[in-house]
Amino acid sequence: QGEKRRINSICTVFWIGNQFGLRRLGIIASKKIGNAPARNRAKRKIREVFRLNKSKFKPALDIVVISGKGAVDLPFSILENKISRILQA
Repeated sequence: QGEKRRINSICTVFWIGNQFGLRRLGIIASKKIGNAPARNRAKRKIREVFRLNKSKFKPALDIVVISGKGAVDLPFSILENKISRILQA
């Protein structure tokens, strides 16, 4: 299983299978998003999307989410919908 990547208006998501049988998450929020509180808010939202929906994702995945500027101001329900739709595909 090779590396896959999907890009949408609020984030870029990479994922690849792993041999550990675990779902793992990495989040990147660059300074382009804003100051430290804005970056932390974006990371918290993405982490919560992963926590609430991890049973829907395939097991044994390493997932890296690169947050875009829109993730900070986007309502949680829309962010959750966009990210979970990417990872269920």
